[in-house]
Amino acid sequence: MWKECGVTYKFTTPYHPQTNGLVEGFNKTLKGMIMGLPEKLRRRWNILLPCLLFAYRKVPQKGVGFSPFELLFGHPVRGPLTLVKEGWEQPLKAPKQDIVDYVLGLRSRMAEYMKKASKNLQASQELQKQWYDQKAVLVQYQPGQKVWVLEPVAPRALQDKWSGPHIIVEKKGEVTYLVDLGTARSPLWVLQVNRLKPYYDRADLTLLMATDEGQEEESDPLPDLFSSTEQDALVEGVVLADCLTAEQKDHCINILGQFSELFSTVPGTTSWCEQTIDTGDSLPVKSKIYRQPDHVRDCIKQEVQKMLELGVVEHSESPWASPVVLVPKPHSKDGKKEMRFCVDYRGLNQVTKTDAHPIPRADELIDTLASAKYLSTFDLTAGYWQIKLSEDAKAKTAFSTIVGHYQFTVMPFGLKNAPATF
Repeated sequence: MWKECGVTYKFTTPYHPQTNGLVEGFNKTLKGMIMGLPEKLRRRWNILLPCLLFAYRKVPQKGVGFSPFELLFGHPVRGPLTLVKEGWEQPLKAPKQDIVDYVLGLRSRMAEYMKKASKNLQASQELQKQWYDQKAVLVQYQPGQKVWVLEPVAPRALQDKWSGPHIIVEKKGEVTYLVDLGTARSPLWVLQVNRLKPYYDRADLTLLMATDEGQEEESDPLPDLFSSTEQDALVEGVVLADCLTAEQKDHCINILGQFSELFSTVPGTTSWCEQTIDTGDSLPVKSKIYRQPDHVRDCIKQEVQKMLELGVVEHSESPWASPVVLVPKPHSKDGKKEMRFCVDYRGLNQVTKTDAHPIPRADELIDTLASAKYLSTFDLTAGYWQIKLSEDAKAKTAFSTIVGHYQFTVMPFGLKNAPATF
């Protein structure tokens, strides 16, 4: 029957869904229909699958304007509800028709349906193209330009990698280029622009400048590329966008070099404010040390030593004492379980007077950015540690560990009024 109706079929490679997007889209729709079944019927989805397929094939598709049944059989297929309705209205009778007239009528209807479906599909595709072209950008390359090429990985056909740099030899079409891959068997390949990405040479950095004695002119100092371990600058780790030109990247690198001290893993300190802890006439709160397993004791010693070296904590003789607790980090490096050093300030927070300073609402801040053209975000290195504590507040942040009694010199995490101050 499908031969008589002019139906043709195409083959696709197995386990390669990219070659058959329509089927993958249908599978997604079918899964949604199964999930829409009641809980009791959902467990019997394999039995109800013919009913779901019948319902899907009876609904007109948005792209072509016809249901799959109409395009296959040449007429609307009557479902159970349609048959019940027709039975109520009038007795069901099979119309008598000659076979030749039926086949000729079927071919005529199929030709008319296919003509209308092709027209509707073309209009739908043009509308989709208009939506896609609103954000699409035509990328053009010049002969001799260096590019990255997206190539499949040999052992795994479904995985790709970017290789390069390769040279553009010639522009073949509007979106195709002849690229020199540098391989021995077939060095020249014609590739589509979607498989290409511009390659940017790394900008040269001046490490040393030599001048004649007595001719040295005053100028801006060169960026300190070999910063001390105390600063631990991270300028070279800054990622610049690929859309910037080489000149713009050089300008950004110079700016970053002038302010390299801002890109540091060592927290700084501000002189604009100072954190205080108002406990009124409350007596000092002293809590017992929590028992710690043997495998985390070394971690406590290391964390305390790091904070001593940074000047974040100092030895204390304060009557206040809060316990220390180690919390596992959700993300560990190299498969090793890492711990976060925390101080339990619940006892101190209970006797601390609340700071009524209002904290801005995140949704209101986002609304104020609606008309902004550029958005910038800043991630401070241990932002709380950049705020100093008053002398009275230092003693109240004291904590006890297995290696001694210490107190913070900067605002620690966990204090009641720390968010308002920050």
